[in-house]
Amino acid sequence: MKHFFFVFLVCAKLSIAQHTHGFGYYRIVFDSDKEIVQNAYKQQLDEIEKQAKKLKFELIFDQTTSFFGLVKDLKTDKEDFASRMAVTIFGADKAYSTNWKEGYFVESISFLGQDFLIKKNIADLDWELSKEKRIISGNVCYKAIGSRGVMDNNFEIQSFDIVAWYCPEIPFNYGPFEAVGLPGLVFELEVKGYSLVLENLIWDKKPEKQKMLKGKVISQKEYDSIFKKMVKVRMPN
Repeated sequence: MKHFFFVFLVCAKLSIAQHTHGFGYYRIVFDSDKEIVQNAYKQQLDEIEKQAKKLKFELIFDQTTSFFGLVKDLKTDKEDFASRMAVTIFGADKAYSTNWKEGYFVESISFLGQDFLIKKNIADLDWELSKEKRIISGNVCYKAIGSRGVMDNNFEIQSFDIVAWYCPEIPFNYGPFEAVGLPGLVFELEVKGYSLVLENLIWDKKPEKQKMLKGKVISQKEYDSIFKKMVKVRMPN
């Protein structure tokens, strides 16, 4: 697999410990060796990929909390099919917040007009740490393997591997989406066919306003049950 990395300026490693908060900006990068889709939908998929490359995510973090989601005021064409699909497929319609001190993170999801906050314990994230390492933008990063569950057409949860590359020399336990709890900031998160790559890191920038997630707090199991019922009600007989 070939990877493309963005070069960005970071502070000297000796001064990292002095920082208490920062902003990380991530973009979607597609695998160069992904299979070419040969069917009638290839043109639509190519356009969705093009729109996905325009998405930009932000990670706002301090020593005990973090927020991850689409960059505020990022312009997306809500009337364009490919743009809407890119937002949905690549998780840009969700947001995540972490409370490291309390040991949990929440995933914000809007579904059929309802807002949910799925609460999960960081300790339950089963990361497998590896000694394999790689240099990313001049930083030594280590590999960690986790899993992500998705619901198939039969309403069964199917899991697949995700890979996080984290940097222990930047001792903040955060990253994009559910990539939290690792012993260092996540520089890259590999999902099926694409990666979320850190392209810029800014220290000591204060957010204009504390981001708050709204919705009903439930467990993943409760949400899956609600999702199944709501979808089945709307399915044709």
